[in-house]
Amino acid sequence: MEPGGAGCRYQDDQLTPSQPLVITAALTGGAPRKGPAHPVTPEAVMADAIAAWRAGAAIVHLHARTADGGTTMAPAAYRSMVTAIRHGGCEAVIDLSAGDDGGKADHAARLAVIESGGELVTLACGPFNLGGRLYDNSPGFVDRMAQAIAATASKPILEVFDTGQMATLNRLLAEGALVPPVMVEFVMGVPGGMPVDLKLLPVLIERLPAGALWSISIQTHDPVAFRAIQRQVILHGGHVRTGLEDHVFDAKGGPVAGNAALVAEAVVVARSLGREIATADQARRLLGLPALPSVDVQPRHGSGANRDRGA
Repeated sequence: MEPGGAGCRYQDDQLTPSQPLVITAALTGGAPRKGPAHPVTPEAVMADAIAAWRAGAAIVHLHARTADGGTTMAPAAYRSMVTAIRHGGCEAVIDLSAGDDGGKADHAARLAVIESGGELVTLACGPFNLGGRLYDNSPGFVDRMAQAIAATASKPILEVFDTGQMATLNRLLAEGALVPPVMVEFVMGVPGGMPVDLKLLPVLIERLPAGALWSISIQTHDPVAFRAIQRQVILHGGHVRTGLEDHVFDAKGGPVAGNAALVAEAVVVARSLGREIATADQARRLLGLPALPSVDVQPRHGSGANRDRGA
């Protein structure tokens, strides 16, 4: 079987003229600890956020964690993490998960994430059967989320788990509930959603609103499929989400060293294909976000895309 599914033909090594590559590091997710490199405490997540940014991530995607490795949607927990990341000198765009915390969070708790200090907030564009439960993103809730985010300086990451959810996204745009430019994140590999299949890539791209930025979250245990799709996303003008929430293996199928290692790998691949890496400030401009106020930038190490850029 070819990477991405049987009979996959959507493979093209010609780079589409495109924006600098925005890399998102999805650091932890809401799953139990997946291995020694998986950060599941607030301190570990914050350290990985800084390391991923130094390695080249323009955006860090956070789920709030408790000291015992559990998950929480408490705004205070999110605000504490955001504050600590900024105090560490990290300039990355901060994206907060407003998912349902494995079915534990109601709509009110999810709406409260909007006021928890993030520049971006996830907005799932429709409901579906997530494994054995309903991931409840009813039209009314999606509308309330979109309206509440639009009333702030934040912007949504529009999560699309199946092609039919593009209708909701386009409706929100037509009604003015979304302010362009928008970032659409196609999510592959979640039970009940789109499969990890490279053949879906042209179908998804064709349905994008004009001028939309887009990326793909590839949630898989298959290191070949993960990297095959990521490569095509880079070539075709999309942006990349990587990190231990989505994938925990290196290219050889062994345990990856950590979030920063996955980011660094994406940087190398992108540059080998002729794609430049976006800084956090470039990502803010592409997304239409306000500039970040000055932060106390700590010295950087290594050869990440954000190294040596002055405060």
